[in-house]
Amino acid sequence: MAPMKTTTKARRRERVAPNLRRDPVTRTYYGFKKIGGRRYRHSLGTTDRITANGRLAAWLRDLEAADPTAHDLKFEALLQNFLSSRAGKKKGTRDTELSIAAVLRQTFIPGMGIPVRKIKTSDLLKWLNSEAGLREWRHCTFNRHRLFLRQMFELAVADGVVTEQSNPFKEKMIRPKKLEKVVRNIPTIAQFEAIIANVRSQRDNAERGQSADFLQFLGLAGVGQAEAIDLKWRDIDERKIRFVRRKTGAEFTVPIYSWLAPFIQKLRDARQSPDRDENVFNIRDGKHALRNACKRLELPHFTQRNLRAMCIKRLYDAGVPVKRIALWQGHSDGGKLIQQIYTEVFCDTDAAAEAADLALVTGTKIVKFPTDNDRPTLRNARRIRGWR
Repeated sequence: MAPMKTTTKARRRERVAPNLRRDPVTRTYYGFKKIGGRRYRHSLGTTDRITANGRLAAWLRDLEAADPTAHDLKFEALLQNFLSSRAGKKKGTRDTELSIAAVLRQTFIPGMGIPVRKIKTSDLLKWLNSEAGLREWRHCTFNRHRLFLRQMFELAVADGVVTEQSNPFKEKMIRPKKLEKVVRNIPTIAQFEAIIANVRSQRDNAERGQSADFLQFLGLAGVGQAEAIDLKWRDIDERKIRFVRRKTGAEFTVPIYSWLAPFIQKLRDARQSPDRDENVFNIRDGKHALRNACKRLELPHFTQRNLRAMCIKRLYDAGVPVKRIALWQGHSDGGKLIQQIYTEVFCDTDAAAEAADLALVTGTKIVKFPTDNDRPTLRNARRIRGWR
């Protein structure tokens, strides 16, 4: 005779109020909601009725706002859909968009619970302009936030949430701002040395030595902050330093120039035979120390990128071809980017300035490099660069 099968009857939760249930045994309250033929259940995590009522109301608001099947899609749901669709983007792009989304949630005046179809063009303009005024946005930052809104509402049109005609993001009304002219303040060697000495002299800064070393390396090696952060001792040999460019993942090497070699040796001596897998620098940023030093010395506001540019100009003045400088910067464009960015920096002579002005007419970036008479001899150039 086959054994008798036993079945356990599922415990039904008691209906206390609309959308509110309670477990008859544990007395825990649950929220229930049916949207678009789908049932949603959520534990409210309490046995107290008053607490359950408050948590139920908050859960229902979030559920309605975030449900893409609702008749009136809320702005919060559109934002979540957009962020989900960007999952395949690079980490830097995702981090930027998450930051913009956090600001949008906090400061969008109509609120994130407003239906997308009720958002007006003026609501978007008010948010962009009020935030720009409050945070002193540069034009490039304004344009980045504008792009975020444009892409999000393009998704809304593609999903049929709004039509082309009802899309509140109007290109002709919400125009991008013209980028400001970039003024590159590149320190002289004397200013650079004064800044490093000033950072080291600050007795009230416990990280003064690390900050000074970090900034000094950026200026002497001519690399970016991201590459310096990832640098390990195994990447440094007797003649060159290996880096991985953060933006592209490409490897490149930088020679140990004559002005860089004593500093590298100083770092080695201070660490006393460091481990090969140990990071060369223990801090991730020196911008605050740099900014404060510039203020104390009454110098222009130099950035860490300006220190890198100082080394690029130093190499150029030493007679290194622009193509070679580009390779040492991890660029693969043969020096085109460096010529475009640093044309005004390199124009120290009337002939170079004339070539740069002519480039504006011809539409081609032309940099008048020094002639053989202007340049140092090859032997002197190698001595300046520290080649062996």
